Amino acid sequence: MYLLRHGITPVIVEREEHPRFRVGESLTGPTALALKDLGLGPAIEAQRYPIKEGVMFHGPDGKNNFWVPLVRRDENFEQVPNYTWNVLRSTFDKILFDAALERGAIWMKATAVAPIVENDAVVGLTIRTPEGATEKLLCDVLIDATGSATFLANHRVTGKKLPGGSDKQVSFFSQFANTIRDHGSERSDQPGNTLLYYQAQHYWGWFIPVTEELTSVGIVVTTDHFKSTGLSKEEFFLSECRQMTPVLSKRLPDLNPREAIHAIPNFSYRVTNYTGRGFLCIGDAHRFIDPIFAFGVFFGIQEAEFAARAIADHLSGKTKGGSNPFADFERLCDEGNDVVEDVAGVLWHYPLAFQRIVIWRDRAAGLDILSGRIYGEEGATNPARVAMRSLMAKEAAKRANTSLPSAESLEKIRRVG
Repeated sequence: MYLLRHGITPVIVEREEHPRFRVGESLTGPTALALKDLGLGPAIEAQRYPIKEGVMFHGPDGKNNFWVPLVRRDENFEQVPNYTWNVLRSTFDKILFDAALERGAIWMKATAVAPIVENDAVVGLTIRTPEGATEKLLCDVLIDATGSATFLANHRVTGKKLPGGSDKQVSFFSQFANTIRDHGSERSDQPGNTLLYYQAQHYWGWFIPVTEELTSVGIVVTTDHFKSTGLSKEEFFLSECRQMTPVLSKRLPDLNPREAIHAIPNFSYRVTNYTGRGFLCIGDAHRFIDPIFAFGVFFGIQEAEFAARAIADHLSGKTKGGSNPFADFERLCDEGNDVVEDVAGVLWHYPLAFQRIVIWRDRAAGLDILSGRIYGEEGATNPARVAMRSLMAKEAAKRANTSLPSAESLEKIRRVG
């Protein structure tokens, strides 16, 4: 849809039809603003998705809780309340897909087989039709929006795909009915605030209302912890829903999943050099940090807007020649991703410091980060982000000084021994 605004008609190569299952239901405040800007507000409102006005974090065993409201900056640059939706992705994704086609995008129902590369530039895509025929499509720019499938990285067009800080985790999730939610708001009688349950480092859960009836519930643990239990994914998930923390279990009086219990392992990664001559990657196709702050859909939409602008400049000749016409786009995306990774890192390693910085000392700056103001100078100089980076640098220095004894210390130990 952003490409169409620039007068560029995209061809979408997609083998599957909508609606279809996908996880990632909690939207951020700026995502709602972007969707309204795209003219999709009425279609989304018609779904009566639960309204989300913020996130309640529950500390270990339901203690040390804190509320994070959604905010935006108004025309006077004042922070004012904002809201968004928690959505059922099957219907939400169909709204976006159908809107793109209605506005002029072309859908080619086919399977992407491999990129076509000539002289170190991507010039097209080999596809397989539903009838089994193989065809070649030529293009000026190939956009990888395949999410965690990381199509171009798997075909080694990009740089390496590296594990992220949360790669040794596994998430289990399903949907339940008859859950106990927070109260509604003035905007809606459908209470939809997201509830997060922090138990320990890389051990947490979510509670996300997605329809009038259904709530998405997920549990995230380390892969080693899950394996040590010897339980099936179904047994483990239901056991955690009952026992992880009482502030979650009391909201789940009916533990009969209304869909299959899903599991996703090793979901944190980053792809290096994900732009180049004739190609670029968007959203999860190049990086997935950690789902706890629900930035996935935001990154997809925001980077789509950035990419459309960069592609329009490239096709119009505004972008100067060189080895990579989309290098500035890649740098901009990395800036925002790095801010979110810093925030997630502090939450996991220094949760009390996270709360002190983001919720109390630099509250307005912290809320700016969570509301998507994370790019360029604004993200780099955000006081909350600066404080978090300073904290991590100090802790890293401490570890460096204590991790290995000096030669003098070793000699002293030998003498005393």
